[in-house]
Order: sequence, then C-alpha cells, then structure tokens
Amino acid sequence: MRTILDKAENIGYNVSIKMFRKEGRVDIKKILIALGISEMAENFKNVRTVALTAVLVALTIVGNGVTKIPLAMGLEIRFGFVFLSAIAFLFGPLVTFAAGFIASFLAFVLFPTGFGFNLLFDLNAGLAGLLYAVFLYRRNYKSEYFVIWIVCAKIVVNFICNIMINTYLMAGYVGSLAEILTITRVFKNIALLPGEIVVMLFAIKYIAASATKYRFAKLAGGKKKEGKTT
Repeated sequence: MRTILDKAENIGYNVSIKMFRKEGRVDIKKILIALGISEMAENFKNVRTVALTAVLVALTIVGNGVTKIPLAMGLEIRFGFVFLSAIAFLFGPLVTFAAGFIASFLAFVLFPTGFGFNLLFDLNAGLAGLLYAVFLYRRNYKSEYFVIWIVCAKIVVNFICNIMINTYLMAGYVGSLAEILTITRVFKNIALLPGEIVVMLFAIKYIAASATKYRFAKLAGGKKKEGKTT
C-alpha cells in the first residue's frame, strides 16, 4: 500500500513539474500565471487602474491618520482598513502588501502618534493587506457567499495583525500597562468587528461595481469576465 502511495505521489510531482516546463526548461511565464502575478501586472498597464490604486492608497492614509477616533492609550478607531481591503479585492496580495506598508509609513510621517517609529508596524500593515487579498482577491462580489469571505478576512486580520502583532509591538512602549492594553484591545477588536464587516461589505461592493462600470479593473462578477463564484 505504501509503495502505491509513493508511486502516486511521484506521478503527481512529475506532472506538476511538467506543467511548468517548456523544452526542458522551467517556464517562468506559466508559474507567474499560476500565482496570479501575470494578471496583476496586466491590470497595471491600464492608466485608470494605476490612478484608482493611488486614490485608494491616499484614502487609506487619510483613514488611518485624519479620520481616526482616539478612545484611550493605544486604542483608536480607524477607517483605513476599508480602502486597504478594497485594494486587496481589486489587485491582489503583492500590490496590497506594498500599499499597506506605504500607507502605514506615510500615515506615521504625516500624522505621527505617541508611539515611536517602528518598521514592524508598517510590515504588519502590509501583512494585513496580504491577508485581506488571500480571502478577497478575485472573489465574485455578486455572489451570496461573498459576505462569508468578508467575515473570514476581517476576523483573521483582527486576530493576527491587530490583537496579536500590534498589541505585542505596543506593549514595548507602555511597560507595566501592557496587560491592561491587551485586554482593552481584545475587547475593542471584538466589539467593533460586526460594524467593520458591514462597512467593508458595502464599501467593497460599491467600489467593485464602480470599477467594473468605468473599466478600472476586470473583476469576477463583472460583465466581461467570470472568475471564482464563491
């Protein structure tokens, strides 16, 4: 039985290798297409797409810097996640990682907070964008299951990036108050989660419909191209 399984595994491996080989050499183009990188690059040949991305990055900066609502030490309500998740939905993980990183860095430069500069905060913002894209990129925004992807994306980002990583980074600045900071941040992220999901859902649907109508990007659920349906 073990021999059969080993043979099957080897066959699958060989088939996978052959898929990405061309005339004995690795076909980089096929690998890029499989990863979705080729499609992301194709999107950015459209001037409107580049313009939309720049606008959404700017709105992310404004949402994280100008419109934030301070609640207590280390606690703020920010709206940049709405536009970052829209970039993730439209343009995929690589673009959104860069957008999250740049937006976080510029938001700190333009609207500095009480915490000192730490590049790890910016990398964490990029990670949040990447995680949004894992759940939302190329999903059909007209599908009845789209809300499930929104819920999963926000829960994962809130838990990993907001509660775990950000709280850990902030704890180094508050010393003995780290335990209180952790409790309040957990409560805040859980309490705001339903509202954040609703805002994300309607915002992304609106942005997606507008992007399709004015040909800013090719989307699943649009008129010309169908992608994932769930």
